[in-house]
Amino acid sequence: MRLFSNLTLTLLLLCFCGIAVADVSGNVHRDLEERVSRIIARMSEDLSPKERIALTADSAARFLTRDERDYLGTSFSHFRVDRPAVIYVAFDASYGETPFWLKDQKFSRRTELDFIVDEEDPYHVWSKQVEAGQVNLGVPSLSGELKPYLVFAGALDGKAPVTITPLIEGVDVQIAEVGGLPFIDDNDYFNTLPQALVGLPVLRSYESWELVSRFVGYFRETRYPSSSRPDHLQLTWQGDPATSATVQWRTDNSVEKSRLWVAPKNRFLARGNRAGQRKNATYTELHSRQVVNDPVVRLHRVVLRDLQPATDYLYAVSTDDGKSWTSPREFRTAASSPVEPFSFVYLGDPQNGLDQWGQLIRQADFEFPHARFYMIAGDLIDHGQEQDNWDQFFHEGSSVFDRSMVVPALGNHDSHGGHPTLYLKQFALPANGSEQLDAGRTYHVTYQDLLVVVMDSNYHLVEPELQAEWLDRVLGESEARWKVVIYHHPFYASREGRDNKPIRDVWGPIFDKHHVDIAFQGHDHAYMRTVPMRGNEPVAADEQGTIYLVAVSGTKMYEQELPEFAAFGAVNTRTYQVIDVDPLSGSLKYRAIDDNGNVIDQFALRKPVNTQARR
Repeated sequence: MRLFSNLTLTLLLLCFCGIAVADVSGNVHRDLEERVSRIIARMSEDLSPKERIALTADSAARFLTRDERDYLGTSFSHFRVDRPAVIYVAFDASYGETPFWLKDQKFSRRTELDFIVDEEDPYHVWSKQVEAGQVNLGVPSLSGELKPYLVFAGALDGKAPVTITPLIEGVDVQIAEVGGLPFIDDNDYFNTLPQALVGLPVLRSYESWELVSRFVGYFRETRYPSSSRPDHLQLTWQGDPATSATVQWRTDNSVEKSRLWVAPKNRFLARGNRAGQRKNATYTELHSRQVVNDPVVRLHRVVLRDLQPATDYLYAVSTDDGKSWTSPREFRTAASSPVEPFSFVYLGDPQNGLDQWGQLIRQADFEFPHARFYMIAGDLIDHGQEQDNWDQFFHEGSSVFDRSMVVPALGNHDSHGGHPTLYLKQFALPANGSEQLDAGRTYHVTYQDLLVVVMDSNYHLVEPELQAEWLDRVLGESEARWKVVIYHHPFYASREGRDNKPIRDVWGPIFDKHHVDIAFQGHDHAYMRTVPMRGNEPVAADEQGTIYLVAVSGTKMYEQELPEFAAFGAVNTRTYQVIDVDPLSGSLKYRAIDDNGNVIDQFALRKPVNTQARR
């Protein structure tokens, strides 16, 4: 086992993006976000760390100047009504915050019109009369907890319907009805609506805009601050897995020079430290106004090139110019041709309960210590714009990812409605993705006879078409026996209404054209495996199709309503999946294992040796 090996080796060693990205929030509310940023900067200067951490909606409102309060009270939602109207503002009251500007603008509480969204979210309603013309409403909240409010408009005279004309890019207007969707980018729905609101036009926006004016909870303390000692070690690939590897670690900003020692394991065991090489690392800094107890950290990296294929390597890092070193870690390069059996692990969303997620992957590592890499289907954390979330992810994950490569895909929570800046800065990923997107949002890796294509399925931020030509080319040019894809939002969800048709319509025909074997997905927080699918239909027993998987490794769980084409499903079940690939026999074996160590699902695929025959 790795533990015994590492103890032995320790004793031996001792010696923005100008790329096309449709970030709706950043375009629509650029002025608002800049004003919020200036207020946050003033808070950083005028308030102590303790006061910043203790901010509430009331204390944040008191901190605002009159000009700032007036601006935030009118700067979020702009629209025009064509006749005198009654405007109804409805918002989720479960967080206990009422938008401060409702009283400033003389809205009145309308308790008789309250309703329910998504089975349990209580929406409070306020209203006021307005003249025909432009209406300017304020930010959703000062805490970032409230999803953007909804705006209904009824005719003041009760006759002809009111026409709402949005003056903000990206929003839309629908007719309110029970079962309708209150947000453009979310699957919440109206469980109930009072008769007075049914049939009225409702102005909808993006659920992900909730953080546009966040002050409360913006400032945070990380439980895992950096220091002069290296931590958060991780391995990724930026080149050929047979000949390269990238090593990354973290320190505070006191460390100017880091080094890495690396050696083939067999040579080190024969010759000791003389067998190794020492390489200087480069670093980049992450600056965060949010994290009051760790505002600047340094990420140190070394790219290893010209490694020997099918070889076990040892490495260690030093942050004091070689005076002391970490305990050695071990990894293995891929074979240069498909001759060596290997295993890898697939994980659904970690997101919540990262401490328990860490236990799960350490369990996987203990049972399958030779897994070459871990693929994660997005939503690595809950709030992608908060550095302390990433600190916990790497704290839990680096005990595995320092020896098995991590291959992440981007989920909606990893960017949380904006640009995935922290995600992209903290992973060293291949730069071979779609030229239409930021490097690291899409990429591909070929490990012996397995092609892994990583996609960005956040279609509310990035148009699926931007990846289509690249996806078609990568799949078409590959001669790998096995072709798999990994992305976050499932083509086929395990609950009705959660399918993601926009990406399915664009990518699905390309998967079918190039005979993709497995699609690894997340987002749905339950476990599901489909039968092989092609053209949105189950295939015949002797035909090739794509198996679509959904899994969850964190503690957030959803209910499930399995579609007819599901082969297996499970709820409230955290799993990791082990895939064994044997190039010599042409077999692929898949097992889903729960947190009690039970195999809950499995299947096997086979392709003839030395051919590209389709099963």
